[in-house]
Amino acid sequence: MKCIMCVCICLMTLASTAFSVQEVTILVDDGDWIPYSYKDQDGEVTGIYPEIVKKAISRMPEYTVKFQGLPWARVKLQLKEGRAFAMLPPYFHAHDWLTDDEPKRPYIWPYSLPLLTQTDIVVCDAKKLESPRPNWPEDYQNLSFAMQRGTGNAGVEFDKMVAENKITLVFARSNLHTIKLLLLGRADCTVISKKPFQWQMNEMKKNGEYARLGEVVSLKEAITIRTNEGYLGYTDINDEKNFPFKKDFSIKFDIEIYHMKKNGEIQDIIKRFTE
Repeated sequence: MKCIMCVCICLMTLASTAFSVQEVTILVDDGDWIPYSYKDQDGEVTGIYPEIVKKAISRMPEYTVKFQGLPWARVKLQLKEGRAFAMLPPYFHAHDWLTDDEPKRPYIWPYSLPLLTQTDIVVCDAKKLESPRPNWPEDYQNLSFAMQRGTGNAGVEFDKMVAENKITLVFARSNLHTIKLLLLGRADCTVISKKPFQWQMNEMKKNGEYARLGEVVSLKEAITIRTNEGYLGYTDINDEKNFPFKKDFSIKFDIEIYHMKKNGEIQDIIKRFTE
């Protein structure tokens, strides 16, 4: 009889533990941001950022993770309205992603420990760089740019020059499309993160596409304009009601990221996607 009771108690404990596992949904941009974040051949979200997050959460037995891809504007809106738990990977925007209602405050808080440092560069048709252009963005007046929509990595002054028609801007579907526009001579320059640029160039050289398209235009890195760190960012709107586990999750997640940084696992993930 005692044995039966013990078995029942064990089964109830296991059931309770399984039931207590919380699935968290993390929103990502559904664009093609290889190698940072993209969908593989099976339609699953992967890349440097998602794999860092997956590894960390795999060591948090109270949680499982699901990624959902949406256009970047919708990702931001869902967190702004408190309908989504977290987004990956925003830069730090606590100073300018604010609520509409007064008193204005950040609608994303907190941000996790930084997951990865991105380097943003300007790449141009080499002929446009025959004269030095060290000052960003004023030295690039009267040039045309192709960029993937929603990056925001060119900066406020660049956006101002575009609005004043001092720089022409066309939007591309992806980093690959951006590079193709430059090689075809349909734009002079782009602002792009360094790792995705290198990844796309390596792929195009391996499959012969760069040699085919780059007969006239040669691309050259002009300058580094900034570095930005990518984070996991949590909604701060109605979070106690909709996501009461947020504080527990965010603390445990940061602890795992800290350990992954210390033991080199994050660097190993980066190498897996870039080398």
